Parts: sequence; structure tokens; C-alpha cells
Amino acid sequence: MKHDRYRDGIDGGILDDDRIRVILCGVVFLAAFMLIAARLYFLQLHKGEEHRKLIARQSERFVRIPGMRGCIYSSDGMLLAGNRQSYDLLFFPPEMHQGRRKRTVAHMHKCAASLAGAIGRDNFPAEKEFNRHLRNDPGIPMTIFRDLTPAELARAMECARDIRGVDIQYSPVRYYPGGDIAGHIIGYTRKIDFSTASDRKDFRYYNHDIEGKSGIELAFDTFDSFDRTYSSIGLRAMPGRAVIQVNNIGYAHKELLGRTEPVHGNDIILTLNARAQKIAEKLLENYTGALVAVDASNGDIICAATSPRIDLNEFSPRLDPKRYNELLNDPRKPLINRAFQAIYPPGSTIKPLMCLAFLKAGVNPDEEIYCPGESAVGNTTIGCSAHRYHGDDMTMIKALEKSCNNYMIHNALNTGMEALADMMELAGFGRKTGLPVPESAGDLPSRELKLKRYKTRWNNYDTALLSIGQGIISVTPLQLAVYTAAIANGGDVWQPQIVDRMVDRRGITRYEPLPVKKRRLPVTPEQLEVVRQGMFQVVNSSGGSGRRAKADGLTIYGKTGTAEIGPRDKRRNITHFIAFVDFQDKTYALALTIEDGHSGGRTCAPIAAEFFRQFLLK
Repeated sequence: MKHDRYRDGIDGGILDDDRIRVILCGVVFLAAFMLIAARLYFLQLHKGEEHRKLIARQSERFVRIPGMRGCIYSSDGMLLAGNRQSYDLLFFPPEMHQGRRKRTVAHMHKCAASLAGAIGRDNFPAEKEFNRHLRNDPGIPMTIFRDLTPAELARAMECARDIRGVDIQYSPVRYYPGGDIAGHIIGYTRKIDFSTASDRKDFRYYNHDIEGKSGIELAFDTFDSFDRTYSSIGLRAMPGRAVIQVNNIGYAHKELLGRTEPVHGNDIILTLNARAQKIAEKLLENYTGALVAVDASNGDIICAATSPRIDLNEFSPRLDPKRYNELLNDPRKPLINRAFQAIYPPGSTIKPLMCLAFLKAGVNPDEEIYCPGESAVGNTTIGCSAHRYHGDDMTMIKALEKSCNNYMIHNALNTGMEALADMMELAGFGRKTGLPVPESAGDLPSRELKLKRYKTRWNNYDTALLSIGQGIISVTPLQLAVYTAAIANGGDVWQPQIVDRMVDRRGITRYEPLPVKKRRLPVTPEQLEVVRQGMFQVVNSSGGSGRRAKADGLTIYGKTGTAEIGPRDKRRNITHFIAFVDFQDKTYALALTIEDGHSGGRTCAPIAAEFFRQFLLK
């Protein structure tokens, strides 16, 4: 009996130990389960939203939706830059999927080659481009051909019937109805380079905008590029966005809610009058040069023609590299906007301004100066205009009428170069006018510039040359027009304007630059009238140097100019004519420059008269 009880005790102890182990294991498992449950509860309650966003981010893609670019119009309503629909051929990878990427790439490349042969194009994406697209954006359409012609479109649609995953998409392309009308001023556009786009990281699929690359297209591309005081957008639209949902291998299968539509760009109305611009460009067709006409009362540019011209449609959507090299190597330099960027010695068109400097310095306009046909300056001589002998009756008005060099040189040496240079600076020479498009400043004469450029000091010969518009002085045709306008309007130097206003799609004005009076010529109305009378005689007297500018029905005031440039054995003439005319409560000022002309009187004056005749009388 004792033995059995002993065994029962041992067995009971062993059983108690086993029970304890089971209980301990249960507690451990229960604790672990409780920890897991607590962790899951914490993640679900406190981190759930964050994880849901992460999951959504893996299945959602932001797509950029470009808006329509604003248009550019002339002041008389002609469309100068607009948008047309381009037909682009796209492949949809989800519809062309062949199981493995390598097989899909080969299939897409084969289809592209087949379509290229059908529509007659040589260029289409290489296999590596298809591979890159499938690796990075397999759920996004891939553009194969852009800007299909109607014939190409018909052939592509016929050929694509048997190819799954091919579609035609409409996209806007910049076009220029006038072709080469005001081409240098309007400028051109390009598709934005994705690698340099400021918002490239915000979108997985980037539908490109077009951005301005030159001219008004560049200056008003985005509004803050030219004026930060206004809250608006420029020509370029504000993009919208859409969210698409993709599956686990990146293929899109639906567009989600939350699509934001783009805001279209604003329209620009220029001060240019399209009719005046066409007339000027037609008159310059057989020449190399520029013609600028402005409203003398406020500085608005009425036309700014440059010859040779460029056809902007060659630049859209992209200029052919071969054609670009042709333009770059053309000796006439057609890519230069001669109206605003080319600088020339002004020749005798500077003489009205010189006379204003003489008058301010106290010169009597009625004093007669003898003209023997040449002026001795130091050890050299300077011939009078066209080497003519004018006699001893050169008053200021007659000196302007005959364009007498001797009269100018005589008074310039007595007045001094500083007074002449000051008047030129006040007229706007040697500085940019303030246009939003590229322009040149030209050269304002100074002793420092002579020393820096030629390593010699200023002398009387330099002053003599300066008084007849040669030597260290260069101007743009625009600067000549602005200074002529100041003489026409009573002495006010206005900042030229090329943009009249910017409006949104509802016609509401979003930006309107105000006229800016930069300075005033420091002369009296009586002094100004002397110069105006001299310019009247230039055109309207029988012996005036610009008598070929006379036009029935118009009273034109003008001044001719001819400057020589280049080495002695290869001298070239730069010919000018400046003029102004009053017509129906408006005053228009003009500057015309023609390279390699005969003279300002023979070459330019008749063209200026014809411009005024066609623009104002017809």
C-alpha cells in the first residue's frame, strides 16, 4: 500500500509539471498573440491612413493635361500666331502586350515599321525606345508619328485596321497664318524639354506644353517673365491633371475622379498694324534693311519690317537642321531682326539732332557759313555731301535741306563733343529702348569709349565725323524712329511699345502697358521749329536732298543719310531716311535703312513716300 501511494505521488508530481509547462506555453502564445493583435490594432487605427495612401500611390498615376496656348493678334485684328490640330499616331502598350517584354518590343517595332512604310515616313522609334517606354511607362500611350498630313492619316487608318492598340490623337500645334509677316517679332515655339521642366516630378505621364523660344512668343510665354506686378498667366496655359489607375504590372485601365481641367493661355494684341507691316515688307522685298514706323504721340510701333524675312511655319513644330544651317550661313543674315538688333552709323540722319545741340549751345540759326565743298580738320579733309560746293549762304535750315557737312563740322567743333553726346543720350542713343524682345543698344560716343576701343584719345577729327553721323556712333532703325518721333511731337521721347494689351479668353484685359515718357529734349519750341522747317525743306524744296519723298496729299518732313562702312577697297553704303507726317489727328514717324543702297535720297526717300502713300491714302 505504501508503494502504491508513493507511485501515485510521483505520478501526480509529474503530471503537475506537465500541466505547468502547458500553461506556460499557452501564456507565451497568448502573450505573443496579444502583442500581434495590439500591433495590428495600432497600425490599423493610427497608421491606417498612411498605408492606404502608400497603396494608392502604387496604383495611381498623375497625368499632365496641357492647355491651349494663347494667340497673337495685330492691332487691326489679324491672327499672327494661333493653334491648329495635329494628328498624332499612338500605340497603346496594354493592347499590344505579347506576354513578355522582349516579344512586345519586337511586335511594336514591327508594327511601327509597317505603318511607316504605308504612310511613307522613314523615321520611327527604334527597339531601344520601345523597350525604354515599356520599362518606365508601360501603361501610357507612346507617340509613334506626329503631325500626320491628311494623306498620311488616311493611309495610316487603312493600315492600322489589322493592328490592335493603334489610335489617332489630336494635339495642338503652333501655326502662323501670315507665314513670314513680322516673323522676327512674333518668334517661334518648341515643345518643352521634359528634363528641364519645372513640374517634371509632379507627373508620371508628362504631356508637353509648347514654350516660346524667341520674340513675343518667348517674352510673354509666362507672365512673370516680363512683369511680376500683375497676377495672371501669359501665352502658355496652366496645365490640368488627371489620375489614372494602373494594375500590378503598370497598365492603365481607368481614369479616376478628380480631373482638373487646364486654364488656357491669354491672347496678346500687338501695336503692329498688319496692313502697314505688309506694305513695309513688300516695299523691302528686294532689299536688305529695315523700316520702322511709330505713333509719335505715344511710342506705339505701327510696323517694324525686316528684310530678308523668315517664315515661322518652317520653325513649327521644329526647324529642319539642314534648313537652319542654310539660314545660319546665308550672307544676308536672315535670322537677325534688323529693325531692333542691327546697328548702323546714322550718317546725315543725325544732323537734325546736331542742330538741336547747336541751338541749345547758342548758335544763331540764321548765321551764314561758307561751304567750299570740304572741311579741313587737322591734317586731313572731309568732303561735303556728295562732294558738292554749296557756297557761302548755308544757314541752319539750308544746311539741313542740302545736307551740308561743312556747316555741321564748323558748328560741332565750336560746340564740343560733350554737348553733342549729351543730346544724343537724351534722344535715346547708346541704350536699349526697353522693348520686351531682343534689341541692341548701339554706341554712344565718349572719350572713354574711343580710348578703350582704339587705344587713342578723342580729337577734333572724331568730333567732325560725329557731327555727320560717322565714326564712334551706331544706332538701330528703332532708335532713329524714336528720335524722329520726338522732333515730330514737340520734344517728348517716348518708350516704344510693341504690345497693346493681353486679354483672357473672355476678352477681359489682364495686362495693359501704359505709355512711358522717358525724357524730353532740352530745347524750346522755337528751336525745334527751326529744325522742323529744315526737314520740311529736305522733302518739299526743289533742291532738297530728300525731294523724292514728296507725296501728293501728304506733307512729309524728312532727312536723308548715307554712311560708309568697311575697308577702303570694299566700302559699302548704308543708306537711311527718317521722316514724319501728320494725318487725320495722328502723327507718324518713320526710319528706313537699306544696306548697299545708292544714297538716302535716291534709294530710301522714294520707298518712304510710297509707304506713307499706301498706308495713309489708300
